[in-house]
Amino acid sequence: MNLQLILKKFENSRNIQEKRKLKPILENINSNGYKSSQIYASYGEDSAAIQLEPTSKDLILLTTDAILPVFIEKSPYGAGFSAIYVGIDDILACGGTPLASSITIAYKDEQVGKEILSGVLDATNVFKTPLIRGHTTTDSPTLAISSTIIGTTKVDHFLSAGGSNSGDFLAVVWDPEGKISPVNKNYWNTITMKTSEEFFHKRSFLSPAIENKYITACKDISNGGILGTLFQMMQFAKLGAEIDLEILESYIIADNLPFSTEEFIFMFLTSGFLISGKNETKNEFIGLVHKANMNFYEIGKVHGNNEIRLKYGKNEKILLEDYI
Repeated sequence: MNLQLILKKFENSRNIQEKRKLKPILENINSNGYKSSQIYASYGEDSAAIQLEPTSKDLILLTTDAILPVFIEKSPYGAGFSAIYVGIDDILACGGTPLASSITIAYKDEQVGKEILSGVLDATNVFKTPLIRGHTTTDSPTLAISSTIIGTTKVDHFLSAGGSNSGDFLAVVWDPEGKISPVNKNYWNTITMKTSEEFFHKRSFLSPAIENKYITACKDISNGGILGTLFQMMQFAKLGAEIDLEILESYIIADNLPFSTEEFIFMFLTSGFLISGKNETKNEFIGLVHKANMNFYEIGKVHGNNEIRLKYGKNEKILLEDYI
């Protein structure tokens, strides 16, 4: 395994470059945007959280996403479906329950518009999340889809993406029952072939794990893959991490997966979560994961240094440092 090539691919990936460009934008928002004491959590989280009253035990969750135009062009139906899906896992990852969805779509070709909406509506049925608002432009020169998902949770059930602690284990929890997308070889599709009941069962480990405080942070693995997701988690937690790619490779070989370790760490893993947790309750958490028919791959640990380090046998490389 060539760690140098992995570092180069990471540095050159669009998702990492985009995340780095966000820093001055967020600084501008924090400096000049309006502040409210009702905001319980916002930037850095998979879902923002709003507390209507200071003593309220309930939180309203909100997350937004946009779909890349190239994906819409290749698969209008898949893009519409994914626009709802990506927000659902954002809500679930922080301990919430999805309640409703809103969609904005723009297109020029009527057939494309019908396919997008068909994907959106099928997704609302699978994820039991009604479409309650939206905006449609039918004469747009460009294709665009963006979505908002609203959810709810309790204050004591909200799991922050930045809650990791030094010494925590790091693991990938994911669904191996899927297939590589025909329009994107880096997209592991575990969604479109599942019933609503199967989808939510695969995520049934999250609620008891949060309630029993087995895990300290969780983030769904999307466009940035495992490494991009790890970068976001550690930057938010102001911590570092060490990833052992040889251990990850042993899981992939043992499970006879249809991709290499190098491919796996950059894949969009639908039904995939990067999780940190307490070592003393790791076995209890693994039990919940297996009961949900998901795989548990322990890949490393969190530490206090301001760097993310990759290991493979005796070889080590610093993926990132001084990123806080």
